[in-house]
Amino acid sequence: MSDKTSQQELKTLAHNIQQWQEAKHLSDAALRKRFPDIGSDRTYKRILAGDLDELDVEVQLAKYRAVWTLIETIGDDAAESEDFYDDLTPVIQLRRALLETFHETGNARFILVQGDTGSGKTSAAKSLIAKYGQRLLFVELTEVFGDSPHNFLGLILMALGQKDLPYAPVERLQKVVAALSQGRRCLIIDELHHAGPRILNTIKTLVNSTPGEFVGLTMPPLWARLERGNYEECRQLVGNRLAERIKLAPVTRGDMTKFIARRLPGLNGETPKAIALLEQYAPGRGNLAFVRDTCRRAREMYEGEKITLEEFARAVSAEVESR
Repeated sequence: MSDKTSQQELKTLAHNIQQWQEAKHLSDAALRKRFPDIGSDRTYKRILAGDLDELDVEVQLAKYRAVWTLIETIGDDAAESEDFYDDLTPVIQLRRALLETFHETGNARFILVQGDTGSGKTSAAKSLIAKYGQRLLFVELTEVFGDSPHNFLGLILMALGQKDLPYAPVERLQKVVAALSQGRRCLIIDELHHAGPRILNTIKTLVNSTPGEFVGLTMPPLWARLERGNYEECRQLVGNRLAERIKLAPVTRGDMTKFIARRLPGLNGETPKAIALLEQYAPGRGNLAFVRDTCRRAREMYEGEKITLEEFARAVSAEVESR
């Protein structure tokens, strides 16, 4: 890529990021907090102005590609950090496992995170991506890809910001290995249960060939089904390559308390009763996501800074009916 082309792409990415920032009403400080790879305020403004003479354009381009890919993937979630907190149980468990695995030099660098829908798997991963920036890479498998290593590797390359994808499978693998070996990257694979034996073997190859960490997010029943059909391939990932298996609870009282205290401070002394209501309805109806959405719904009922338990109960009922 020529210098002029790289400079133009960098300026375009910066302006795309700025437009998204303005649409979400984020300050520069808030933007940098969510996406550290933006750089300093001075660097961001210089790139927007096209003043690139003293910058390493290729380094900044890699960072801004990663930021824009992250925004396209999880932008709305990243803009609403109040919806998920860094001290919730899923984030704490995944962060601890990652920090421990960051120092692993052998092949035990695969973390399996199992949890029901709404237990906080994906939100925890996105929270850590916003914190660590391009150190972490996020992809999501779907049934549409089939059990195709070719499609899987292409997904990773697109997440890395690469546009001209090689067609040859070996060349795709080589490019992914090279990219994941630049520094130490962590690949987070959401909906891992959509993999088959060929993609599982590809993940094993990447673990063997690169120095970073790998995180698989999945639901327990679907992972169990995958294991039954692909026992040997799964065993190779969760055998000597397993750093840790995290099993998330559907929802905890402590996490519900944090949501209520922070999102609905007007409840005052009614928080225990509100949590008792949530404990009746959240399990099996979205779990932690149910708590989050109920709090959002209840906020719409505020009158001034107060909300009654009766109003909260109506919000719970409305959320139950909407699911």
